[in-house]
Order: sequence, then structure tokens, then C-alpha cells
Amino acid sequence: MTNTKRHPAVVDLLGGTPHGATTDTTETVSALKPQKTPKPLRKKEPRSPRLHYMAALIVVVALLGWFVLRLLSGNDERAQARIADETDIPETAPTLDVTPPAPAAAETDPTACRTDPGDQKSGPGVIAAFEYAYYVTRSGTAVRALTTPDTSLPAKEKIQAGIDTVPKGATHCVRITPVTIGIYNVALTEMRPGQASGQFSQTITAKDIDGRWFVDSIS
Repeated sequence: MTNTKRHPAVVDLLGGTPHGATTDTTETVSALKPQKTPKPLRKKEPRSPRLHYMAALIVVVALLGWFVLRLLSGNDERAQARIADETDIPETAPTLDVTPPAPAAAETDPTACRTDPGDQKSGPGVIAAFEYAYYVTRSGTAVRALTTPDTSLPAKEKIQAGIDTVPKGATHCVRITPVTIGIYNVALTEMRPGQASGQFSQTITAKDIDGRWFVDSIS
């Protein structure tokens, strides 16, 4: 029986080792393949607590710096705005809404034709009051109260009788012109209802007694 050799690479179908292959060959092949040595695992070293503190400190310092910058910037802007307002001079002066005081009442024109109640502060004033008492108040007593105690004018009863002859509704106007102290030219205009106006020229003397003026005589 002939002993036939097979190529070492051919494996016996029966599960045996290749013919002609020896144990030495197997060991040699195994020796040619070096085994890999596993690398040792590197352990992560924990971070130092000092690094955490430093990071937190940096964040705090950054926030404080930002806040200070904002604060300074805001103050600077407000200061510049205030300076601009103070130095800004308007071209036109503001108009003050002030109501001017009412002018003082004009004194009665001594040459005007008067119908007012008059007063006892002056000669013309008491003459106007005298005529007002006669035509408007229509009282002999009021007329006689405006005369001096030793006047030549009639008593109040006669004055009242003369007033009663004047129809009610009659009006008057008296123009007083000073001649000298206490003496006045008087132009009296009497207007009766339904009649033409009448004019009377008179010279009236007035006196100042203790600061009050009175009619003394009429001519």
C-alpha cells in the first residue's frame, strides 16, 4: 500500500489534522502570533475643588464688573442730559400767563355831565350829590342834609314842595366847572317826560367843614 502524502493545507475531511503536519508546526505557528497585552485603564482624576471656586469667583467678578459699568454709564448719561437742559437757553422767552391787574377806576371827569350819586369828598362831589337827592332820591330831607347849617337855602319842607312839582321819571344832568376854591359854575339840564329839556345856569358855593363838603348857597 502506497503511502500518499497530502498538502499540509488540505484538512482531512474526517476532522483530523492535515497529513504530514506535526505538532511542532502547530507550535511554531502559534509562536509567530504575539498576543496583545491589554492596556491598563486610565482612571479619571477628580477635579480639584479649587478649580470650582476659581470658576465661580470669575463669574461673580464678571457680573460685578458688568453691573458697575452699567451704573456708571447710566449716571454719565443722566449727568449729560441734566447739563444739556441747564445750558439749553430757549430762543424765545416763555410767555407768562399772568393776568394784568385791572386798571384803577378813572376819576370822574370834572367837566363831564354827571348823573352819579356824588359824595362829600369835594365841592363837585357834593354838588352832584345835591342834584341826585333832588331828582333821583326826591327827598327834601336828603337835599337839606347836604347843605351847611347856616345856609340861605329854604327848609326841607319847602325843598320837598319844589321836588313834588317835578313829574316822576324826570332825569337830570349837571356839568360842574370850578371857578375858584369853593365856587363853581353849574349847568343843570332837566329832562321831563314828554317835554323838551330845560337848562339852568347856576353858581353854587360849597364849603369844607371838618373834612366834609356841603352846599352853602345857590344863585
